[in-house]
Amino acid sequence: MDTSMILESARVEMNQAMFEVNTADITNKLLKNKYIRGVSIAKLPPSMVRIDIQEREPLFYLVDNYLYMVDETGIMLRKLPGMPMAKLPLVTGLSVNQLLEDRTPLFQAIELTKKIHQVDEDLLSLISEIHIRKDKWPIIYLIKGGARVNLGEQNHFQRLYLLSEFLKREPIIHRLENISGIDLTFTDRIIMKKKI
Repeated sequence: MDTSMILESARVEMNQAMFEVNTADITNKLLKNKYIRGVSIAKLPPSMVRIDIQEREPLFYLVDNYLYMVDETGIMLRKLPGMPMAKLPLVTGLSVNQLLEDRTPLFQAIELTKKIHQVDEDLLSLISEIHIRKDKWPIIYLIKGGARVNLGEQNHFQRLYLLSEFLKREPIIHRLENISGIDLTFTDRIIMKKKI
């Protein structure tokens, strides 16, 4: 948000004396904007009021007729035109209407994305899409080559670690365009399928 948007949302009068500024009122007005996560206001004598805001940061983008940014707390907000698009994965397979009734799949997608961050932040830059299937098993699609990665139902942390280490291998990272699938559901092995 730029300065003019903040001042407009806060409805601050620029000619108002500093001691007349009601910081609680400004905070409440700003927090009505769902895209703002936090507000800090400080009066700095002799005549300055500093407003710091913390915008919601998307963890991923949910695709369902529209593009929604989802933060780490599960807040879903429609991505507005002109908002910058971070290099984050898209989550598919979930509908907003379904999530209004049961948010469990959304929190599973959040947890999976956090696990990817914990395992290897570079791994996230290789992922274009996380698809949550009806049986709740996530499928990951890689950016380079579009390989489909089957994580299975459980042990996601260990399997993401295996995927990260596998993709770091020099011959693999340079051949991703030739890989159609990676299956991590077998114990102690990675099954790789080449494109025909």
